[in-house]
Parts: sequence; structure tokens; C-alpha cells
Amino acid sequence: MSESWIGSDLPPIWRGGEEYFLLRHAGQFYLVANRCPHRGGPLKFGFINADGELVCPMHRGAFAIPRLIAQPDTIRLEEQTT
Repeated sequence: MSESWIGSDLPPIWRGGEEYFLLRHAGQFYLVANRCPHRGGPLKFGFINADGELVCPMHRGAFAIPRLIAQPDTIRLEEQTT
């Protein structure tokens, strides 16, 4: 299981009128839309369960992180060197 982390204490991140949150998974950082794919709840305030899934804080639905980061609106952040 890969170590994952949710940036729940960070301020909101807005892009194109939509709110995102920072997610770290398998050593990479991603901006993920801050809405549950099932009910639209704020995933940012969820938690990572023992199976490495992100659990929605509103309805306790669990989502595989690889599926979340594969969504077309997810943005993988890359380090830029100068």
C-alpha cells in the first residue's frame, strides 16, 4: 500500500471556478477536485482508510485513490527546475 496524504489543513485551491485539494500519493502530488464523485461532498475533509482508499466525510463512501487521480480534471503537479 502506498502512503497517501490529504492537504485538509491547506486553504482552498481554485482553478477554473472549481475547488481542488492537494493529495499526495505514491510520492507524487495531485490537485483533485474537492467533490465526492457519488454525492458531491468535500473529499478534502475525508480520510485515508486501512485499504488506502479516500473515504468521503459525508456518506462514508470509499474511493480508490488511483481512480480519483485518473479523473480527467485531476492535475498532477511536477517539480520544475530552473
